[in-house]
Amino acid sequence: MTEPTEAPTVMVTAADPFTSMLVVERLVDQELAVTQIDLEEMAERSRADRFDAVVALPPSSLLDYIERGWQDALGAVDAATALTVVAAPRLPVRTLVDNRRAGGGLSLLDATAPTSAPALLDAIRSAISGRHTIDPAFTLGGDASAIGGFSPAERLVFELVACGYSNRAIAGQLYLSERTVETHVRQIFIRLGLSEDPAINRRVLVARLALDGTIGVLSEQTRRPPGQTMRRTS
Repeated sequence: MTEPTEAPTVMVTAADPFTSMLVVERLVDQELAVTQIDLEEMAERSRADRFDAVVALPPSSLLDYIERGWQDALGAVDAATALTVVAAPRLPVRTLVDNRRAGGGLSLLDATAPTSAPALLDAIRSAISGRHTIDPAFTLGGDASAIGGFSPAERLVFELVACGYSNRAIAGQLYLSERTVETHVRQIFIRLGLSEDPAINRRVLVARLALDGTIGVLSEQTRRPPGQTMRRTS
């Protein structure tokens, strides 16, 4: 693909209307043709209208991100439309990389770090050119750079919670006390921004992250030696 020479046409949607307005103003100052839209319009208009790019700023809360349909909406943006997402690294937006491998470009920017208007414009143009530009904060690894900044122990507990295991089963699997597992689980919820709410099953939300592709299959470290089994919760 070639670099765009004309001012790109851009759709902007954000969880916070004030933030959306500020981003629109910044991009207009950069001489872009900008339209502010609602989340519900994003996927349909990316297919029906001739926009070059979508800029999305989802909520920082994992619960809001899931319940308000951001994951599905971002995944449904037309593959021919470039996508720039400014998000907290704790959100499972990196799954968009796999979703868009055969289609349009993608830029992921860390919402917890300052982003200037020129830097945002560069990210948009990069995506329009078909490239994938991913902030290092979204790179998944096996240490503290993993999802939510987990430690190695928290990562293992996270994987087992996502697979439906009880705290007792996790303790047996990792040779830890139940109290230690409870501490890890509590810290995982904190890192993911899942506050205690009697109306919400936080373990189900963790499992949803796994289903959405945020984590893969169980690592070898989480498996017992042959002949030993683990109980699952019903």
